[in-house]
Amino acid sequence: MVTFQAASRAENFTKAAADLGVSRVAVSRQIAELEHALGQKLFSRNHRTVALTRNGEAFAKGINPALDTITQALARQRADASDSRLSVTVTSAFATYWLMPRLIEFGSRHPDIEVNLIVSDRYIDIEAEGIDVAVRYSPDALTDAGWSPLIQETIFPIYSPRYKAHTALKTVEDLRQERLLFLSGRYRAETRWDHWFSQRELSPPEERSGVYVNTYINMLQAAIEGQGIALAGHPLVDTFLADGSLKTIPEIPHLQRDFYYLYQRPKHEHAITFGTWIEAQFN
Repeated sequence: MVTFQAASRAENFTKAAADLGVSRVAVSRQIAELEHALGQKLFSRNHRTVALTRNGEAFAKGINPALDTITQALARQRADASDSRLSVTVTSAFATYWLMPRLIEFGSRHPDIEVNLIVSDRYIDIEAEGIDVAVRYSPDALTDAGWSPLIQETIFPIYSPRYKAHTALKTVEDLRQERLLFLSGRYRAETRWDHWFSQRELSPPEERSGVYVNTYINMLQAAIEGQGIALAGHPLVDTFLADGSLKTIPEIPHLQRDFYYLYQRPKHEHAITFGTWIEAQFN
């Protein structure tokens, strides 16, 4: 039916084939099969051109408007689905430790909004991927349209009540005698113990005395299991601090780092709704 519609409007199999993205032979074959099924000639074929027969014209008057109606209904349905589906991208750590525990609450408030969560530690192209909402951690201010600062991270030593400490865990010097969890991999220097100790004008302990982990998620899990002391911070560890799974050392000041930034697609109703909900969690 679609092939007939294209051919009847173009009155040219070659142009119809180009419109449909198929070969001219495919168009000719499908029209022949349709004519065979109907038992009628729908096109008269000349050397270089085709034209609708009287039967073809009558068939086109009945079929083409109906196909137009179906096409329009499909377009409306896709538009409705697109409007209600929200593409949200965050890192794996932010998704695991901050967003997922709270997402059910958003769903209960806004059951009409379908969240398509795209978890990636690679900062994907916002426009190319059709992203509506994003949360990104950045050392540089993100000032393009749609971006705004969300919260500044602070980092500090954390450990599990299950961890067997060798000291009273009161001072920075105590940490030099404890088993530390060292974050390896493609993380910035500011996430590591070396930088943290240097900010306090102290040399770090030898790394061989600690435990290496290659992802933020693995590091937190190791800390929760009592395998060592990790360097982490707000907002990702807030849930664990609240339920007692992890503890801080009150005597050691927190170190301020960079900002998390929030992107909301401008003039997108559901993106603004979701972004406003995220912001409210930090107020």
